[in-house]
Amino acid sequence: MEFIELNQILNTDTDIELSVKNSDWSKVIRSITASTGWLNKSEFNSLFTPYLNQQVFAFETFERVSKKTGIKKRINSNFSLTWDNFDTFQKSTDILFLYLVSSKLNWVFYANRDQWEFSARP
Repeated sequence: MEFIELNQILNTDTDIELSVKNSDWSKVIRSITASTGWLNKSEFNSLFTPYLNQQVFAFETFERVSKKTGIKKRINSNFSLTWDNFDTFQKSTDILFLYLVSSKLNWVFYANRDQWEFSARP
């Protein structure tokens, strides 16, 4: 999946909030309380239990530019959605503003340093 594919369901022009194109999608917004990353195990389970083991993609909301080469790169990752995989990812990533999306594009998780947001197709 390419980051650009998120444009089917999101307005990705801003990195300060989750802006879903379809107003029928439910939306949950919470402050970050986890000591590392974005979610603790309880929050993860309350959001993602219906979606466990789906293939997911994680993207930064901006492209980094190498000072040496000038090459642009957007940090991204993909994994099967389980608590262990998610927790390993959130503890090891350099991503500051995150989109985590199902390969089915039926839900999206967004997080920055202060809050996380989750939205799903009804």
